[in-house]
Amino acid sequence: MKKAVLSVLVIFVLAFGLSGQATQQAQQPKPEDVLKNLVLVEKPQAVPDKMKTGFDSITAKDSLAMLTYISSDLMEGRETTTRGYQLAAEYAASLFTLWKLKPAGDQPGMGRMGFRGFDRGADASRAAPQEKSFLQELALKETTDSSTQISLEAKIGASTKARGFRSGMDFVSMSSSVETVSAPVVFAGFGITEKEIGYDDFKSLDVKGKIVLILSEAPGKDNPKSPFQQKKELKEKYFPAAPMGPFGRGGGFNKTQEIAKLGVAAILQVQNTGKDSDLFKGLAGPRQVSDERPGANRPRRRLSIPGLSTRMPWEQSPVITITREMANAILEASGQKIDDLKKKIDDAVKPASMEVPGARLSIETTAKTALTRCRNVLGYIEGSDPALKNEVVVIGAHLDHLGKFEEYIFNGSDDNGSGSVGVMNLARAFAANPVKPKRSVLFCLWTGEEQGLLGAEYYTTHPIYPLERTLADAEINILFNKIIKATTDKLNARLRA
Repeated sequence: MKKAVLSVLVIFVLAFGLSGQATQQAQQPKPEDVLKNLVLVEKPQAVPDKMKTGFDSITAKDSLAMLTYISSDLMEGRETTTRGYQLAAEYAASLFTLWKLKPAGDQPGMGRMGFRGFDRGADASRAAPQEKSFLQELALKETTDSSTQISLEAKIGASTKARGFRSGMDFVSMSSSVETVSAPVVFAGFGITEKEIGYDDFKSLDVKGKIVLILSEAPGKDNPKSPFQQKKELKEKYFPAAPMGPFGRGGGFNKTQEIAKLGVAAILQVQNTGKDSDLFKGLAGPRQVSDERPGANRPRRRLSIPGLSTRMPWEQSPVITITREMANAILEASGQKIDDLKKKIDDAVKPASMEVPGARLSIETTAKTALTRCRNVLGYIEGSDPALKNEVVVIGAHLDHLGKFEEYIFNGSDDNGSGSVGVMNLARAFAANPVKPKRSVLFCLWTGEEQGLLGAEYYTTHPIYPLERTLADAEINILFNKIIKATTDKLNARLRA
């Protein structure tokens, strides 16, 4: 079972990584183009003699040993920049050394600011050149203790009202960008543009630079005759089986991201259904701790690469979930309440968008920031062809996980300990084979994936091989989890026998 499944993986990597020339494109390739590079193996073939040495080096026993170590409590969940992650990275680097890969990281002794001269002084230029290590260091900006305050100034008749709102009571914000936004408010219904059914909440509405108030989901949730219920595509888009949270769901449609593209200052979102009491229930105190879903109210910590403007998806424009009570306070000068506007749109299936008269919101986010650092682990096998060895195929997985909080450790054996073991197994196999591939193969264990693909993003700006000579990138995650399971099941069966 192990050899059959691993044959599929090795053939996949070789076919995906080493066959055919690829070019760098500014946009994601089309799915049909990606499929052209994949080989579907219906019947496993015997391992070629030139690959057998490396193939036989991959065993269930060794895989379990590596996985047990990097997902042990000693690693403390391998959170980016922590001691536990550092231990895991050093462990992987030591194995790359043992297997005689070539190091592709920084030179040892890089200074605290990333330059050797800072540590070695003026004599650094006369020092003998040093070989690279397996560790690529990157500086990271750590943001903690972020908090958001929102205040409203509303002109109602001849009077002006001022009111403040409390985070965790009136609203929930995920933003950690230190900034202040002050702007008028517009109500944009459900925040939807669907030209196919003639519905557009933004028609004749100027939202650029303004704070947009919307409802989640779409009109007619409980009305089977609603045009948003008639077509399967629209129903799945706006009323998914797995409820979409305030910040979208992985890989699916996220309308707040689409609204952010319109240049809005911020987005306030009210849940389409439910009551404020439902929201308060989720905010009131710590949840019951369970190993199935640990209820850790952890302090918020955000890592980013300084100098890069990349934001998390919900930070393109701040997205804030607010209560109905807060929405009604914002709408007070209009003489309407959020549920009255919702009913009006639901009944007519027509927008009721408007500028909210006399309402101006100020949103201020503050935080503490500091510089820290972490490391990718990079090693490579040099290609055997004199010309093609200057081209590279990248095989990677992320080594980091969620870390620990108080006494609970998120061990991360599946996410992505097993994928990291997969990369290490393949690195050893390629290194052990007497015949090397024509092109070079770079093995990468990334840091900061859980924080927004930071390690991989850093590598793209500091590549070992120029990106135009990087032909493909195979990331190992769930695929190798299945292989690990197959091999461990076989080992367990032997132990029981």
